[in-house]
Amino acid sequence: MTKINFDFGKPSAGGIVDLSNATVSVIPTERFRNDSRIVVREGFEVALDTKGKATVTVPPTDNTFCYEVTVGLDTDLWKFRRYVTVPDSTTAVEFADLVDVDSNTLAPALNSGAALTYLLAGSLSEAQSMSAANPGQMVFYPEGQAKTVASQILEDLTGARAVVEAQSAVAAQAANAAQASAAGAQAAGVQAADAMQAVSEQTAQVSANVAAVQSVADSISESKAVVESHANEALTAIDEAVKSVQDKASDATGDDKAETPDAADDGSQEA
Repeated sequence: MTKINFDFGKPSAGGIVDLSNATVSVIPTERFRNDSRIVVREGFEVALDTKGKATVTVPPTDNTFCYEVTVGLDTDLWKFRRYVTVPDSTTAVEFADLVDVDSNTLAPALNSGAALTYLLAGSLSEAQSMSAANPGQMVFYPEGQAKTVASQILEDLTGARAVVEAQSAVAAQAANAAQASAAGAQAAGVQAADAMQAVSEQTAQVSANVAAVQSVADSISESKAVVESHANEALTAIDEAVKSVQDKASDATGDDKAETPDAADDGSQEA
């Protein structure tokens, strides 16, 4: 929904005064849809306050209808009517700013009531001065001057086009060179990636070989430990055997010495 502010005045001997208590009627030119609701063509009236102001809220128009706004009654000599479109706005719009349209085609009205005026100049320089002094007026000057200016403009445009074309050619060459450089860089990147992949594979193979060598070394160390353990056990057994033999030999020697006196005694008795 859009709010429309009305603000009217009227001339008086002292200037412009408020158009108080006047009547404004608003009616759509066709029935229309508001979401899922069909709104029939029926109008309403609103009275201006003592300041000549009023505010109404209406659905915005679309491409199917506009609003017919009548200010004043049939008894008012100043009564007038406008056909306007209303934008969809969250802020209030002024009735004076709404666009007048043709009620049948809804196209903007070609005649807003302002007369077309223009100024004539004798030369281009005079036309330029008059145009600067009257920005809202059209200024005409002799055809010969117009042709001269048009020729100069065409020449300037032709020169500008040549410059643009030359710059475009240079830019195209630079773009081609940049594209070639980019392609070379891409190829170099692919080669570098392949080299890195090869190095990675070789590193993995070396790591595998090191692991295998380490495994063999560990196996040899374990075998060495087993051999050394068995050797120590054998040496211990040999030492124990030697000691046992020595002990037995020592015991045998002691027994022989103990038996010798008895033998002497036996010999003496026989003699």
